[in-house]
Amino acid sequence: MTTINFYEKNAEAYAALTVTADMSRAYEKFLAYLPHGAGLLDAGCGSGRDSLFFMRQGYRVTMLDASAAMCRCAEKLTGQKALHKTFAEINFDKQFDGIWANASLLHVPEQELEKVLKILHRALKEDGVLYASWKYGEAERRDGERFYCDMTEEKLKKLLQRTGCFVCKEAWVSEDVLPLHREQRWLNVVLGKK
Repeated sequence: MTTINFYEKNAEAYAALTVTADMSRAYEKFLAYLPHGAGLLDAGCGSGRDSLFFMRQGYRVTMLDASAAMCRCAEKLTGQKALHKTFAEINFDKQFDGIWANASLLHVPEQELEKVLKILHRALKEDGVLYASWKYGEAERRDGERFYCDMTEEKLKKLLQRTGCFVCKEAWVSEDVLPLHREQRWLNVVLGKK
């Protein structure tokens, strides 16, 4: 899979580019739905930036990434082991209060998203929440080696209707947190387990 190959080859440069990005608005919205000290899954943990933030706030975090090289970056940053798994390999059952999937589900083709959402749904406790973000738009496309499935509110609404396992608690559009990509808009959502 070329998307994973991109991260294998560029892990350290990508981690350096993204590790200081300000995710405070999304953190605030996500954590508002969770009890302090909750158990979280960082699904697509990348550099480990978000996991480290959550750990420092007293949350119990499990890190996971499909790229072994990104797992190593996250482990180096946090001092904690990261699971090397794809979304399809996740087999948790009602284990987490929250799942953080920042800029990771956007690499899943739309036809596979239903299956992945069901896997994440199963990993959440009964009143659990999922944060996810996608680049804003309608397309499924390649950008260099990486595959992207863009998302809009309407596209997400149809996806949630098809899966029937999440309800949208909150959705907002934001600009990119990386200074070089300010023109890029993102769809951010907090989904509640049905």
